[in-house]
Amino acid sequence: MSDEKRRNYSEEEDVMLLRQVLGDRPFQAQRGKITGAWDALAAKLVADDSFPRLKLSGKNAQSRFDKLVKTRRQENEESMAASGVSEEESEKALLLDELIELVDDHTESVCAAKAADTLKRQCEEEASATARRLTMETL
Repeated sequence: MSDEKRRNYSEEEDVMLLRQVLGDRPFQAQRGKITGAWDALAAKLVADDSFPRLKLSGKNAQSRFDKLVKTRRQENEESMAASGVSEEESEKALLLDELIELVDDHTESVCAAKAADTLKRQCEEEASATARRLTMETL
């Protein structure tokens, strides 16, 4: 068993992670390159002297980001249900709100591209089926 003690993320570490994610946007990397993008982000953070952690993997950074986004989405749902009490937003909350919007926009554009590709493929298949049918009729 290792002697290293498990550490929770501090507010400062979360904010630094979110700033770096906003700058690098690893969630927008192409399929197959996402892990590399998160690894590069983690390496940049560890190389920064002001980042308190000495080790951080891309997988760990991605996992922490996903957890922060999930928590913020739940907080947003709860605050929508609550009365119109305005709250002071922290830098972390503002960064998360901006990143959630970017992630949602990216997800939406990927889904739209997939739908367009599927539609194009269906049209091509229908055209080739029609061509085959016409060829068979003329024989």
